[in-house]
Amino acid sequence: MNRKELDKIIDNLDTVFRGDAWHGPSVMEFINSMPLNVVDERKEYSKYSICQIIYHLGAWRRFVLEKIGGNIRYDLVSEEENYGTEEAITKQNWPNLVEQLRANQEELISTLESLDDDLLVKLVPGQDYTYYKLLTGLIQHDTYHLGMIWVLWE
Repeated sequence: MNRKELDKIIDNLDTVFRGDAWHGPSVMEFINSMPLNVVDERKEYSKYSICQIIYHLGAWRRFVLEKIGGNIRYDLVSEEENYGTEEAITKQNWPNLVEQLRANQEELISTLESLDDDLLVKLVPGQDYTYYKLLTGLIQHDTYHLGMIWVLWE
């Protein structure tokens, strides 16, 4: 089984999520040091709260998992699918948001570890791009949203 490129992607996904990223704090480093009083604050310069961004990071991991599972119809179209319902994005629901994100990450890494580089050249079901683009895009997506979290925390 050839996994040279996929192993690099897995390592990058894990690094941005768990720590030791060159750009600064990882997703979990932010989450683990985040004061609860800021997670659902709405800033005038942002459409989204930190809770919504954490929901969003988990939703995109679920998207990747659904696509790897062959679900051609699965998509994230609405605001609620992407950023959560009002009930889901509260300070009271923060532990559940974090746990769902963590569970989706673990499932994603585990699923990817069972595959090989052949995945990377396949088209994502229902899309016009490959899994390589989707997975490397997820790394870029996380990094972008880490910047948003930093700004919202300040």
